[in-house]
Amino acid sequence: MKKIISSFILIASLTLAAQNNVNYDGIFLGTYIPNQIESIPTYAKRMLSNKLNQIITKNGIAQGGFDTRFIITPNITVISKDVLPTAPPKIALNLEVTLYVGDGIEGSLFTSESIMVKGVGTNENKAYMAAINQIKPKNQALQDLVTRSKERIIEYFNNNCNLVIKQADALASQNNYEGALALLSSVPEVSTCFNKIKTKLATYYDKAIEFDCKVKLSEASGIWAANQDINAANEAAALLATVEPTAPCFNQVKSLFSKISNRVKELSDRNWNYALKILDVEKSRIQAARDVGVAYGNNQQPNTYNIRGWY
Repeated sequence: MKKIISSFILIASLTLAAQNNVNYDGIFLGTYIPNQIESIPTYAKRMLSNKLNQIITKNGIAQGGFDTRFIITPNITVISKDVLPTAPPKIALNLEVTLYVGDGIEGSLFTSESIMVKGVGTNENKAYMAAINQIKPKNQALQDLVTRSKERIIEYFNNNCNLVIKQADALASQNNYEGALALLSSVPEVSTCFNKIKTKLATYYDKAIEFDCKVKLSEASGIWAANQDINAANEAAALLATVEPTAPCFNQVKSLFSKISNRVKELSDRNWNYALKILDVEKSRIQAARDVGVAYGNNQQPNTYNIRGWY
């Protein structure tokens, strides 16, 4: 929980920065590089992953670094491989790159698109990289692929809204409010389901930050009570500095922080680089809830995706 709440501000800022350029409509899509293409050189595979991210973000979908069920995954077929009689010799590759989008949990393929690319390099790795570099995110065929993908993702949530709500409620009943937020945060704002889950997002966010505040206040109090030196001050303050200002026990957090700060002044004249969070009046509770959900998902183990039969 400490890592979840303290890290979501960075994630939120990156998300909002990206949204200044593209309207994502709350749709998330993850990238998945399957083991079937392990024969591709490592650097080329890394470039391919970056290209998938660009295709997603430059065509109006948020890159789903968290535990998203919807994925875009590639398959590469080598159409031809030739050694060119140059000095030095070069390798020329003709590749068919097929991108698939679907529900990686249920194993349902939504749509796919193939493009042909060519690359030449002094070795196979450079030839692959040159070919993959020819994949253009704004290629019309790839734009159409993303558009079809958006429609299918929105359709999924429109048709399965009650199931999503039931699963979120089940997580919340186990006091796993962050898990519930992660699930609800995956609902696109443009779906009819979003209006049905907005209230729950706000409610579970309130419960999540309340629980987080109580836990961190208790831990910080214990640390400070045990040993009121500079090390204890730093450890306790590091916890208190991540508590959300809207949490019900924030006044108690401020009181303890003030006591620690006054003691630090007695112990040392040096600057103390800790401060409590300031309320962000521009951020809605819905956005804050979604940020916590995304942060929670980013701290989970990756999904095991089912793409059998996709190609």
